[in-house]
Amino acid sequence: MEDINTNLNNDYLYKLLNHEEISREDYHQIKVVIYLTLLSLNNNSYQENDFQKEINIIEDYLRKINNLKVKIQLKRKPNEIDNLLNEIKEITTNNESIIKKYNKEKIDIISILDTKDPNEITTLVDKLTKTKIKLIEKIDNYNTVRNNIINNIHNTNYHIIDNTLYIGDNINIDLDSFYEIFSYLLDSNNYHPIFHNSDTNNSHKDIINNLIAVIYDNKQLDNEVIPVVLTALFTGKINDIEEINTSNFNIDNIKITDLYSFVNDSNNESIKTAKWKKIAIPNYYLYNKIKEITNQGMYYFKDNNFILEIPGDFKISITIPNMYIFLKDNLTNINKTKTKSKHI
Repeated sequence: MEDINTNLNNDYLYKLLNHEEISREDYHQIKVVIYLTLLSLNNNSYQENDFQKEINIIEDYLRKINNLKVKIQLKRKPNEIDNLLNEIKEITTNNESIIKKYNKEKIDIISILDTKDPNEITTLVDKLTKTKIKLIEKIDNYNTVRNNIINNIHNTNYHIIDNTLYIGDNINIDLDSFYEIFSYLLDSNNYHPIFHNSDTNNSHKDIINNLIAVIYDNKQLDNEVIPVVLTALFTGKINDIEEINTSNFNIDNIKITDLYSFVNDSNNESIKTAKWKKIAIPNYYLYNKIKEITNQGMYYFKDNNFILEIPGDFKISITIPNMYIFLKDNLTNINKTKTKSKHI
């Protein structure tokens, strides 16, 4: 029997879809899934030169802070000191995600700079520098682990035990390292437009920004819960899908060659199957497409619809309320499959 997707506690997923309060025990579950959702939205990629850009930014930042300390010690003109201070504050704001990554102790950097106390500024620089050095020392190993995770996460199930993420049989990593390795996903500047339409790209970027805000600012999930739960369902394997009702999906674009293969399908009379005109689209085909699109992060919201699209190849849409129903049906189906498997 094919493996069942056991990535997450299904009760927890129901809570997400019902916008209920999430327990502390489930905190890392949702955090990991949000990271995996962001990874898909970033097309499962990582540019190794991004780390060098990050290092350049943090080194320039530390250099300016150190220059500020020197100017204060030399009692330079207040206007000269304030100009540099304002420049540093602007860098802090414009590179918030990078600064947070190196500010492990969550120091109130702006408050320390405002004191203009050389000793406090020195302590700040020392702490940020130590973090930078540690990251540089770990980067080669991190690159290897990251690539291994990216290459495997969509093809196998994962679970969390005692603050460790297990992916399949061969990968395990403590959660703090996982978050650090994929911290680049929390910088919206690392995402690029993937659709041809600017409004579509804006909607896609809104999902990214809202998910980042959930991590950084404890923002509550709104309809972004849809791609998060979808990612949880379609990371790894899922089976027994034929009984799921897909009739609420609208087929907006599909290859003619694929349609020809479905013309004589026995499901054409089914009222539970998605159709293009009168041709039924089998669930195995639809699920594979949804999994492919979900894992590539190629979806967005428009009006009251959730749309999954590979431009020029395939496009489906469904109303947001019906998408909630579809996801809950899948969770119910997985629960039934798990119960059945226990007796086999």
